[in-house]
Amino acid sequence: MSLAQLVTHFNRTFHQTEPSSALASFTLEENTVVAQFYGIRLESAFEALRDRVGQPLGYQAQLRAFNPRGKSISARAPYAVALDADSIVNLDRLIRTLHVLNAASQGLTGPLFLDVHPWHIAQVPQDHGAVFEGILQDCGWSPRQIVLEITDAAVQDADHLVKAMNSFHARGFRIALHQRGIYPSELEHLLALKPDFIKLGRAHLLAAEASANDGCQLAKRVQQIQRHGVLALLDGVTTEHQAQIADWVGADGYQDRSRQSPEETTVIIVPGLGDSGPGHWQTRWGQANPAYRRVRQRDWDHPQVDEWVEALDREIRRAPSPAVLVGHSLGCITIAEWVQRCWTDVRGALLVAPADVDRRPFFDTVPLWPLPFPSVLVASENDPHLEWERAQCFARHWGSRLVNLGRAGHINVESGFGPWPEGEALLRELRTGVLPVSATAPPATALEPCFVE
Repeated sequence: MSLAQLVTHFNRTFHQTEPSSALASFTLEENTVVAQFYGIRLESAFEALRDRVGQPLGYQAQLRAFNPRGKSISARAPYAVALDADSIVNLDRLIRTLHVLNAASQGLTGPLFLDVHPWHIAQVPQDHGAVFEGILQDCGWSPRQIVLEITDAAVQDADHLVKAMNSFHARGFRIALHQRGIYPSELEHLLALKPDFIKLGRAHLLAAEASANDGCQLAKRVQQIQRHGVLALLDGVTTEHQAQIADWVGADGYQDRSRQSPEETTVIIVPGLGDSGPGHWQTRWGQANPAYRRVRQRDWDHPQVDEWVEALDREIRRAPSPAVLVGHSLGCITIAEWVQRCWTDVRGALLVAPADVDRRPFFDTVPLWPLPFPSVLVASENDPHLEWERAQCFARHWGSRLVNLGRAGHINVESGFGPWPEGEALLRELRTGVLPVSATAPPATALEPCFVE
């Protein structure tokens, strides 16, 4: 079929699964396919994956999303406006179909890396990849041309993930897993899943660039991956020096982001109950960075959800550039509540020690739905205001990368946290767009409320 015929064909297909939102799902604009989902415009972009000497070995598809006024928004936003988990599954297939159509139109060769939304993996009970295999056949493609990338595999339901990966492999798809952090135990877990590729997140690359010792550690990590018969890729190379590091550590390839320039963002500090005092890391960050903004509440000791959300919304709308939010404790829940009620351009959030308002008399229940922007949730195993199992639940439902600080209390002054440079490093990752734009962490296999007895 021609590209125009494929557009017509897939419009009929997706109208049957998502009729309320799929009117003119795909349109053809000068040999480029675009899609619509609840008024959001979806476009494809492709980043080259290069081998050690810089030659293309494949392409990573990236989603570009725009609101009805044509303003660029986070690629996670479409998932956040989907009505339910089934709608997310259909949206995920629509996006991957969009990318395949545009890759074919551009004549891209080599494997095409496509993100699979983790809610998709969790929601589909069996025969993972069957529907998409049929879509590929309609496009004249085969599963062997596709690498399905699964992010945050370490926090997914292990048995269900293995079942999904076995089904994908049986159909001929290859699998890439993504290790964001630098912890050895996480890498061992990913290797045990027997993927075809492991992508090492930008944190690995930045550490190697800053320290020769960390560079040696990265080389050892690459060798460990390769000893398992898995290809090692580095994510987020933006300079020639970083490409040289990829070669030096022996990586099989790297994702080239040299054409991307960092976007200007405004950091907004969102304190919790009682405000963050003079020694708190939020306050220290603000003092060291005068351009950072801070939410001010009328009453820090008797929080009212509507009032707190309105104060956050005012600060976001006053920001001179897209915001990156830094929440602590009840400030994190304020951010989650804001997402349910408001809509504007936020590019990421660092969520530290969220206060579990389902267990304490603040606000209402915790909103459990995907955040429309990348996020990192930092938690500890002995936080008096958040049980570790609940932190895992929040991360799954919000789509956050989960960072475990061990026995670190409420990650505040009382638990020994002052300047906290490790947190600043996580914030830098968010600001430089390190997290893949369409990746989220998974919910439980069934999307039931996560109550810990």
